[in-house]
Amino acid sequence: MTLKKMVQEILGSGYRFALFHAFPGGLRFALSSGDSPLDQVLTALRKASAICEDVFSGEERILVHLQAVESASRFGLRATLRELACAGIAIPRARDIWVDGAGDDDDDDNGHWVNCAFALPVTKLQNLLWCAVVSSVDSFRPNPQCRVYLLNMRKGLVCHPYDDRGMDVVGRQKSALAALYVRHQEWLLAHDLDLMRQTFAQPSPLVS
Repeated sequence: MTLKKMVQEILGSGYRFALFHAFPGGLRFALSSGDSPLDQVLTALRKASAICEDVFSGEERILVHLQAVESASRFGLRATLRELACAGIAIPRARDIWVDGAGDDDDDDNGHWVNCAFALPVTKLQNLLWCAVVSSVDSFRPNPQCRVYLLNMRKGLVCHPYDDRGMDVVGRQKSALAALYVRHQEWLLAHDLDLMRQTFAQPSPLVS
């Protein structure tokens, strides 16, 4: 099976943004807090790391899926590769690269999405999460400004820290998601909490 097919295997179809709404039954976590942009990013990194350490507990490698917008000049992709290298993310030769057209729900509908899938040691988790949480803060470096999806094939989970504000975790294995719901309940996004409770909250026992 190719890496591209492995990426698509977990959810059964292609995907891009807003995984929580695209694949019902997942989790959405609020990450950032603090007064300054740096405080917000560091808090987001701490929370995302704690959640992802549970997601990838016992794993040696992470399947990484990156998405970046390809402009006509392609200078943007060169900058993305340069920033990834500065962040300690070296894309290995064993990788899959493919191009998708921008969808109707994408903000950057003037270009194409370049996808790259590859595996990295789990020790690179912090580096990958940094790239994700600073994606909307232009002044922070390194900043490849690409979407970062982290996949655990064994547990069937996809983590998407979309920026310092939050992270979606979705998949087809409800037991793994339920464990995250219980362990990190205080970080669930309040706006979508009712939806998550419908899926994961246990009903109160009847009192006789």
